[in-house]
Amino acid sequence: MGQFQERRLAAGGHELGVLSGGEGPRDYVLVHGIGVSPAYFRPLAEELALRDRVHAIELPGFGRTPKPRRGLSIEDFAACVWAALDQLGVRAPVLVGHSMGAQIVVEMSLQRPASQLVALLGPTTDAGAHSVVRQGLRLAWDTATEPPVVAATIIRDYFRCGPLWYFTVLRGMMRHRIEQRIPLVSAPVLLMRGARDRISPLRWLERLARSARNAHLRVVPGQAHVLMYRGAAPVADCLRAEAARGDA
Repeated sequence: MGQFQERRLAAGGHELGVLSGGEGPRDYVLVHGIGVSPAYFRPLAEELALRDRVHAIELPGFGRTPKPRRGLSIEDFAACVWAALDQLGVRAPVLVGHSMGAQIVVEMSLQRPASQLVALLGPTTDAGAHSVVRQGLRLAWDTATEPPVVAATIIRDYFRCGPLWYFTVLRGMMRHRIEQRIPLVSAPVLLMRGARDRISPLRWLERLARSARNAHLRVVPGQAHVLMYRGAAPVADCLRAEAARGDA
């Protein structure tokens, strides 16, 4: 990412990467999903960095970050991210998670309830299709409908991740039930999906919105699961508007 500083940090006993950039009054923390890296956050990170500070996380075992010796749970990933943010002096950010990253930021908000906003983009795992086979079929279908540049980015990261670590993390992802955790979140929640998202259907987000204490639901027209790539501007606008709502 242009004009972003990369740091490699020891966090919670594991190495974690952080790409930071921008200046402004608010901190946004971007947490990616399973198998990938912060690369697909680039358009959104650059858009948000025009007005605020942005920290895109590279979770342990993904991208160029070394793989831990043991599997990590969703709660473990959340604690690692907080440990990294502590080193950067980030205290009460807007938490933005995509796909499995949405599960991680929900746990982050429960570990430390001071977050300004918890934004869940295409959150997993849909309780109506809670099986590895059905999730895999949806992933393949969605990847085939993403723009070529997005699909290429995702596939490159999947090869870098490798099947062993992917399926190790997948077990923890499937065990975590976001629908049981989101009612405990005290911060405002923003739920977002692309209108063509095959992985996070509208009825799933509506269920999560009903379960949350204080939630808003937004759909980005024309986008699939990786809604924040080509839809970076409308996603950023929505994030800023929801974060500002909490300032009022």
